[in-house]
Amino acid sequence: MNSRFLFLLTLLSLAGSGFAQDAGPLPLISVSGASAALEANIQALLSIDDERCDADLFRLESRRSQVRREVDRAAQGLGFYRLSQQLRFGRSDACWTLQIDVVPGEPVLFGDIAVRFAGAQPGESAPFEALLASSPVVSGAPLNHRTYENLKSALSALAVESGYFSARFSRSELAIDLARNRADVHIDFDPGPRFAFGTINISPIDELSGRFISRFVPFASGSPYSTEALVELRESLNNSQYFMDVAVTPELTAAQTSPAVTASAVPVNIALQVRPRRSWTAGLGVTTDNGPRMTVNYEDRYFNRSGHRQNGDIALSTMENRANISHIIPMAEPATESLSVSLGYVGQDNDTFSIDTFKLGVSYRSSIDIPLLGEEWLQNIFSNFQRENSALNTVSVNSHESSNLTISGINWTKTASDDPIFPTRGWRVFTQVSGASNAFVSDLSFLQLYASAKFVHTIGPGRALLRMEAATTYVDELSVLPVSIRFFTGGDQSVRGYQFGSLGARNELGEVIGGKHLLTASAEYDFTVRPNWKMAVFMDAGNSFTDLNALSLSRSAGMGLRWMSPIGPIRADIAKGLDDGGFRLHITMGPDL
Repeated sequence: MNSRFLFLLTLLSLAGSGFAQDAGPLPLISVSGASAALEANIQALLSIDDERCDADLFRLESRRSQVRREVDRAAQGLGFYRLSQQLRFGRSDACWTLQIDVVPGEPVLFGDIAVRFAGAQPGESAPFEALLASSPVVSGAPLNHRTYENLKSALSALAVESGYFSARFSRSELAIDLARNRADVHIDFDPGPRFAFGTINISPIDELSGRFISRFVPFASGSPYSTEALVELRESLNNSQYFMDVAVTPELTAAQTSPAVTASAVPVNIALQVRPRRSWTAGLGVTTDNGPRMTVNYEDRYFNRSGHRQNGDIALSTMENRANISHIIPMAEPATESLSVSLGYVGQDNDTFSIDTFKLGVSYRSSIDIPLLGEEWLQNIFSNFQRENSALNTVSVNSHESSNLTISGINWTKTASDDPIFPTRGWRVFTQVSGASNAFVSDLSFLQLYASAKFVHTIGPGRALLRMEAATTYVDELSVLPVSIRFFTGGDQSVRGYQFGSLGARNELGEVIGGKHLLTASAEYDFTVRPNWKMAVFMDAGNSFTDLNALSLSRSAGMGLRWMSPIGPIRADIAKGLDDGGFRLHITMGPDL
C-alpha cells in the first residue's frame, strides 16, 4: 500500500513539475534587420530556446558559435550567403534574452536553369516541361534551397503519377558561385520507360453486369498509366449511386510484360459492393411558399443488370402537389450520360392562379465542355408533352383554359464552390432555351430564354451572396400563353417581402396576370454571431412585365437568422415590401448554391 502511494506521489510530482515548466516564462529571442521570411526561418532553426530560464550567461555564451552557425544556415537557405550578425545575451526579470542583429546583404540569385530529360522519347517530356514552366525556380529569382528541393520532389512525384516508375536523377547539382552572386541549376532527369495499364479485372457481382461496369473505366488496357485516371475511375464509381464500397487497386508490384503493349503493364483490380437495391424515404417540412409539406421518395437503384434505374417522388402541401416517376437509362458513358423517360403531375393553387399539369417527357443528360466558359457543364436536352388546365384568380374575365403543348429545349448548368453545403466562395449558373411550335402537337408557338446565377464570396467577417435571374418570351400575345409558361415573382426564392406568385404584370384592373419577361436580383450579407449561427441582412428587387420598355421593379429588404444544421442551412427571414407590401416571414432550407 505504501509503495503504491509513493508511486502515485512520484507521478504527481513529475506531472506537477512538467505543468509548472510548461506554464513558466520563456526566453525572449528577437531578430532585427531581417525580412519576415528570414526572421521566421531563423527562429525555426534556433535550438538554444531549450535552455532553462535560470541558465547562467556563461552557459549561454558557450553556445554562441552554435547559434551563429544556425543563423547562417537559416540565411543561406533563403539565398543570403553574405549575412553579418551580432549576438547579445541578456537577462530580464523573468528569463534570459537574446538579441540577434543581422545585415542580410544581397541575396544570391538563380542563374542558368538547365534541366534535361535524358532518354525521354518524343513527347514524353511534355508534362515535365509544363511542371518546370510553372516552377518558381527561374533565372533571376532569389535563391531558395526549399524551392529547388521542391522542384526535384515534384518531378519525382509527377513521374510516379504518370507511370514512370524507374525515373531517376542522373545529375542534380546546385552550383553556387559567390563571386558572381548566382546559383546555377543542373538537373539531368531520366524518366525511363512509361508503364501502361494492363489487364482490368472486375470482380463479378450478381446485380450488375461486368460489361456495364466496364463503361465507367476511362482507360483501356495498353493505354499509358496515370494515377489521375485511377482517381477519376474511383470517383465515378463512388458517385454513381450503385455502390457502397469501391476498391480500385493497381498491382504495382505485379507489373508484367504484355505482348499487347511496348512497356511494362500494371494490372488493375476493381472490387465493388452494391448498395441495397430499393430505397424509400419520407420527410416532413415547411416553407412559407408552400406551407406544411410531406414528401415520399422511392428509388430502384438497379432495375436490371444494365444499370437502369427508376425514381419516384410525391410531394404534398397546401399550395402545391407534385408526383413524378422516371426511368433512367445509362448511356455509353454512364458516369455523365443518361436518357430519362418521365411521367408527372403538378398542381398549384394560390391567391394568383391555379394550375393542373400532366407531363410526359424524355430528356438526354450529358457533361460537355463549352468554349471560353470551361469544362464539365451539365447539358440537358428535353422534350415534354404537357396537358394543362389553368385559371387566373381574377374577377374581370373568365380565364379558365386548357392547352396542349410539346415543349422542347436545352439547358446548361454548372456549380463551382469550395464546399457543397456551406460555401465561402463559389457560383452557380443555369441557362435554358425552350419553346413550342403549333406545327408539332402544340396549340401555340413561342420561344423562351431564361438564365439565373448565384454568387457567394467571403468579404470581411462574413459572406456576400448575390442572386439574379432574367427571362424573356417571344409570343404573339400574352393572352394565349398558358399560366405555367408565364412569369410570376415574390416568395422565398424571389422578392421576399411579397407572397409567392403575388408579383407580376397586371391587367387594366390592377390584377396580377403574369408576364412575358422577368427580372429579379438579390444582395445579401451574412456573418457569424456564434458557432453554427449567422445573421443576415438583404435586399431584393424584381417583377415580371409584358413590355420590355415598361420595367417596374418591386423592392423588399429585411434581416434573417441562419442555422448551419447538419443537413444544411435552415433560414428564417423577416422581409418588408418597400413599395406596397407588409412584413412577411420566410422559412427555407437547402444549400446556398
